[in-house]
Amino acid sequence: MQNSGSNDCFGNVRALQRRDFYQRWARRAVAGVLLAALSFGGYRIYGVWRRHHLSQQAQEFFVHQDYQSAVLVARHLLQLDPKNVAACRIMAETAEIAGRREALSWREQVVALEPGNAADKIAFAAAALRFGQLDLARKTLDAVDVAGRANLKYHQLAGVLAISEKKPALAESEFEIALQLDPGDQQLALDLATVQLTSTNPPTREKARAELARLAEQSALRVEALRALTSDALANNSLVAAEKWATQLRSEKRATLSDLLLYVEAMQKTEGAQAALRDAESNAAKTPATAAALITWMNRHGMAEASLAWGRALPKEILNDQPVPLAVAEAYSFLQDWNGLHAWVDGKSWGEEEFLRLAVLSHALHHLTPNDRSSMESQTAWSGALKATKNRTDRLAAIAQLAEGWDYADDAADAWWLIANGNENAKEALTALQRLYKLKQNSHGLLRVAKRALELNPGDLVAANNCASLGLLLNGDSSARRLATRLHVENPANAAFSSTYAFALFTEGRTSEALRQMDTLKEAQLRHPAIAAYYFVILVENGKMERAHSYLSAANKAQLLPEEQQLLTAATRKLLQFDSQNAIKSVAAAESAMP
Repeated sequence: MQNSGSNDCFGNVRALQRRDFYQRWARRAVAGVLLAALSFGGYRIYGVWRRHHLSQQAQEFFVHQDYQSAVLVARHLLQLDPKNVAACRIMAETAEIAGRREALSWREQVVALEPGNAADKIAFAAAALRFGQLDLARKTLDAVDVAGRANLKYHQLAGVLAISEKKPALAESEFEIALQLDPGDQQLALDLATVQLTSTNPPTREKARAELARLAEQSALRVEALRALTSDALANNSLVAAEKWATQLRSEKRATLSDLLLYVEAMQKTEGAQAALRDAESNAAKTPATAAALITWMNRHGMAEASLAWGRALPKEILNDQPVPLAVAEAYSFLQDWNGLHAWVDGKSWGEEEFLRLAVLSHALHHLTPNDRSSMESQTAWSGALKATKNRTDRLAAIAQLAEGWDYADDAADAWWLIANGNENAKEALTALQRLYKLKQNSHGLLRVAKRALELNPGDLVAANNCASLGLLLNGDSSARRLATRLHVENPANAAFSSTYAFALFTEGRTSEALRQMDTLKEAQLRHPAIAAYYFVILVENGKMERAHSYLSAANKAQLLPEEQQLLTAATRKLLQFDSQNAIKSVAAAESAMP
């Protein structure tokens, strides 16, 4: 019995020891978990605090105009948080101040992160306008909701954009709304009066001139008002008024070389013309920028020969500094002195602007080739120009624009594609390529643009529809049909997508199904020229000749690519043959009915 009791006792002791052991480790485990949780929570809190601190720091640097430090802090913040809106805004604003096009991509990122923020959309539209992306600016402004439009900045920007779009009536309306929001803003009054100078209503124009004359009495806006009045007088050939306002403008301390050139233009038909030009030449000869501006102005006002003589006589330190060499080259080009242009650029070195020299050399060699065709030498020089850009997008864009101006579409496309196939400013390059290919009616080029746009943004439905419609038009391949089908299924209410889907059925030989699909559209949609052209073709193919007649006029208004025009021409020919056969049958029937 004693042994038994002793064993029980030892067993209880061991049980107690095990329980104590587990409790100690349980407490340690709980403590460890709590410590880990506290550490993780502390780390997260520190991370939030750190990002907030960096955001404030970047904004303080920006406010104090220490832009380099602001960018450094913003970049560090973006490494910690790539979707930090404040950092993206700092990057956008500093890029805008520096005049760099990357501001567009930063503004776009800000809008993507906060799509409901109207102020960010307005800022994005302003950046797009600044860098000449009018379509992007319009698209972005149109995306601002009604509530977001009820502010001064929106209507002021909408007015400026409308001027760039050559829509003076819309600009006038926007500036009027903006002035109603802030009646005391004299800059808005100036903007409104300036755009009203182009009104088709004479009393409105006279009212605008009176308002500008009033604003010219205010020192803050005097130069801008005089500038508008001078330009208006010149545009309307009011020489007395032009001389009056230009004389006052020229005497202002804030007058620029452009204002002096307005004075030269106003004085051109007076005895003071030569004195005015000598005065402008004296002022322009001080810096390369102003000298180039005068040479360019003279080139474009029928004085290329005089501009060349004046430019070549400039001091060497001015003559050899850009942008003067390029302006002199333009003078040779205006005079069509291709030997002179070749001598001006051949064997020279333009330093950082060597890419421009090689582009101009290519232009000269092009015209020195028999029959004015591109030669091996010309193409070698152009290839050298592309290489000399070192793939910098601003340089590539510059020579692309030169090539477009010279009507070298292929060379321009080469430069634009180098940008489009990269990451920086690819969208802007695609916009330029689309404009270029539309002008040249290059369907294959447009398909290439659509495919690249879809690569950059798989959610771009317009690019997807262009890929489908152009793919069907050029190749009729199954992948284009699948894409057209998917777009229609996912967006059944979209008339353009429905039309593309109907064309996909048509190219597959399912003409009756194509017609049924087109008939689901509303009458107004079917009357749209681009859709009417396809509807007409499908109607004719289905033998619906009478109905086809009613859409031929709308179809003929469409701006069509060559391949589309071939479809329309073939369908029209088939309709005319049908009409001719019907007419012959009618005549025969009438003759047989005669006694």
